[in-house]
Amino acid sequence: MLIALYIETNSQRIDRAETVLVRACDAVAREAAGSAVTVSADDPSRSASHALEAFAGVEGGIWRAGVGSIAYAFPSYEGTGVKTDLPQAEERTIRQVAESTVAADRPVAWKRDAPSQVLMLQGCPIPGKPDLAAWAMTRVVTVGGRPFLLATTGLALLLVVLLGSAALLARVLWRWSLRLRSIERALASGSADLPVLALTGQRDLDRIVGAINGAGIAAAEARQRSEELRQRVAEGERLAALGRVAAGVAHEIRNPMAAMRLKAENALAENADPLRAKDALRVVVDQVARMEQLMQNLLRSVQRSAVRREAISDVKGLLEEHAELFSEQAGRRPISVEAPDALDPPAHLDPSQIGRALDNLILNAIQNSPEGAPIRVFAKSTVTGLEIAVADHGNGVAAEIRDHLFEPFTTGRADGTGLGLAIVREIAEAHGGRATVEHRGDGTTFLIELPGGAS
Repeated sequence: MLIALYIETNSQRIDRAETVLVRACDAVAREAAGSAVTVSADDPSRSASHALEAFAGVEGGIWRAGVGSIAYAFPSYEGTGVKTDLPQAEERTIRQVAESTVAADRPVAWKRDAPSQVLMLQGCPIPGKPDLAAWAMTRVVTVGGRPFLLATTGLALLLVVLLGSAALLARVLWRWSLRLRSIERALASGSADLPVLALTGQRDLDRIVGAINGAGIAAAEARQRSEELRQRVAEGERLAALGRVAAGVAHEIRNPMAAMRLKAENALAENADPLRAKDALRVVVDQVARMEQLMQNLLRSVQRSAVRREAISDVKGLLEEHAELFSEQAGRRPISVEAPDALDPPAHLDPSQIGRALDNLILNAIQNSPEGAPIRVFAKSTVTGLEIAVADHGNGVAAEIRDHLFEPFTTGRADGTGLGLAIVREIAEAHGGRATVEHRGDGTTFLIELPGGAS
């Protein structure tokens, strides 16, 4: 590229010099044509000097055939004094060009390439003076045979610049890489909170570090506020649940206590019939037994009993056994059982507790289904374990109690205690599983999801 640029630049300079040389020669010829030219007169030299004043670096004069130079001028000569003597080194060439111009009566151009310069001459005939010729000469300085040296020097300089830039860039990237790795190690420390990163000394990188530190501080503060809010919500939910349980206990105990009080007052009345007093005491005993059963159910719903697991492969037999217990109570509600004949591998569960959870779910389905509505009890193996479900075609669960359905004393029936589903939840969680509900458009499905394995 440098060589091509050099060649193109030299060619353009030579072309411009040739154009200037032709114009300078014509100017000298016009000046000579308009003046009287004699061998001894000073006018020709003055005319030539006047004509060449506008052309820097151009020398010229007038040549008479058979005589020689009769006028010479180099008005832009940069040496000391005024150059008036004809250049001896080029006199022979000037003679040849001028004589050829007079003989041919037309412009003659001549050019010679030297190692360090290009010498150019131009001869012009003078109108009306057939024995005279004007000439002009100039030099174009070049580097001659050193373009490859120029190119080599330029390429070497360019290579040095490139290598220096590459080294500087490599150093910058290496330092960035070290700093980024230190940030990466700090971020991968495993802490829940973002670590406070040390500044690297790199302005742009430190802006990122500052943003990360700020985000870490904000995240830690937000996490702390979230934890405080979660604790408040949990405390509020606990108090709300406790309030609902207290209200449920009060509601369930109030009716038996009212009945016992009435019977006791009748038994203590004056002139009370001994038989009526005995009946009143029996009612009081029955109501105490009812409250005792209520307390036992309440304790079962909030306290987990020990789970005695057994390997059960005949889950279908377990479902059929408990469905049969409610065949008469179900009335015209058909209860169907669907389950694999044998589980492989078998399920590890406490059949007594799972049976009690099934009883509560089947009884709940009977109590919430109209006559003739089918009840489906089924079980199936899943990827994570075993799923037991009871589906009814009742009116579903009211929206206002869905979020608290498995809490004690949450019920949608006036005669319900709301402890059955709470017991189901505790049994499922004691097995390491969970109790859930699906609200369908035509009823409700309660599920007990049990994990696989013997643990």
